Amino acid sequence: MKTVLLSLLLAPQLASADACAGIDRCLDEADRTRLAPLVGRQLEVRGVTLKLSLRSGDWRAFLIGARDADDSFVFYAGDPVSQRFVDAIGTFALPVGEKAIRQWLLENLKGMPAPLAACVAQEAVKAAAG
Repeated sequence: MKTVLLSLLLAPQLASADACAGIDRCLDEADRTRLAPLVGRQLEVRGVTLKLSLRSGDWRAFLIGARDADDSFVFYAGDPVSQRFVDAIGTFALPVGEKAIRQWLLENLKGMPAPLAACVAQEAVKAAAG
């Protein structure tokens, strides 16, 4: 009985711990194949793979890997096909810690939705942990 009661009390806290709840993570193989070379051309790097896509409103963030380069996040304030990226940053260059990353994103990428910044920060910490 105590276990059931404890799990009922902790369930809302665990559910709210996911900063990416409500963020669109959809990236099907057709989009992956179509967008990876486009992102690579914009960044002027070869061998780009899209590891993760996060979307909130018009904003998108991709976690990418590239040949001979560290993993990076690339940010778009609109459709990547018709607009150039807003910014790109290597996971190694981000501040340390989820809160610091979220704050940096909101200060440096004006207009980025706060839920997307929180999700990117969570994913960046995961990526850094390997």
